[in-house]
Amino acid sequence: MATERKPERGLMANIAIAGMATSLATIGSNPMEVVKTRMQLQGELAASGAPVVYRNSFHAFYTIAKVEGVRGIQRGLVAGMAYQTVMNGVRLGGFEPLQKIYGATDPNHYSFVPRNMLAGATSGALGAMLGSPFFLVKARLQAQSNATTINAQYHYKGTFDGLRQIVAKDGVAGLYRGINGAIPRVAVGSAAQMSTYASSKHLVLSSGLLEDGVLAHFAASLVTGLAVTTAMNPFDVVSTRLYSQNVVNGKGVLYDGVGWTAHYLRLGPHTIFTFVFWEQAKKMASSLGL
Repeated sequence: MATERKPERGLMANIAIAGMATSLATIGSNPMEVVKTRMQLQGELAASGAPVVYRNSFHAFYTIAKVEGVRGIQRGLVAGMAYQTVMNGVRLGGFEPLQKIYGATDPNHYSFVPRNMLAGATSGALGAMLGSPFFLVKARLQAQSNATTINAQYHYKGTFDGLRQIVAKDGVAGLYRGINGAIPRVAVGSAAQMSTYASSKHLVLSSGLLEDGVLAHFAASLVTGLAVTTAMNPFDVVSTRLYSQNVVNGKGVLYDGVGWTAHYLRLGPHTIFTFVFWEQAKKMASSLGL
């Protein structure tokens, strides 16, 4: 008797599972996102003679935690979780259907990596576009501080107050300020991340050293974190400045390496949490018949 084949999970279920998993990962990675944002904006202001508040990523973390407390080091957490739910829900939830559309199904085929890059870039661009308003508010909340002048022009009480102030001042179009930096940032990062993870996971499993479980996902995501940080960081610097400031003065779009360490300290663990949580959430959903 043939085994009954379970129906494939729907797109909306995939999006919900991915969004839930990545929003939880944000709780652990958000402090380094605050550090990264402050370091990137400080790098811009230093060119205009502003005093240097944070000497490096570790000093920034210590200073923010000491001066601003837990609320300071977790600034923008709600906006960050909302952004991850929308952006990564669409990006990760839409990746597997796009893999099938683009024919990225055979790990041994020479086109596996470029087709996965295309699927990752497409889902990333869509996720960035839909999640952009939350990233805008998140970046501004994380940058604002009573202790420094790094981003003194914005004073939001929280996520929804930020959205309200932006719409009141600039209209709905204001919610998408900086989207021209966000889409290439996430598209490039997603292309690097998803293709690297898919290939790394295949190599780990095909080696026979690990079964398809938490350790295999952890190992594959370790390499992925390095790849995605390096690919995204130039775009991330530009995107943060576009979102956080009205005008970018004295800085071009060429890569200057600002905040790479802070970016990796945030994105490396976040990548691991994201893929481990996502893979486990998919397995749990399957066991529940979802």
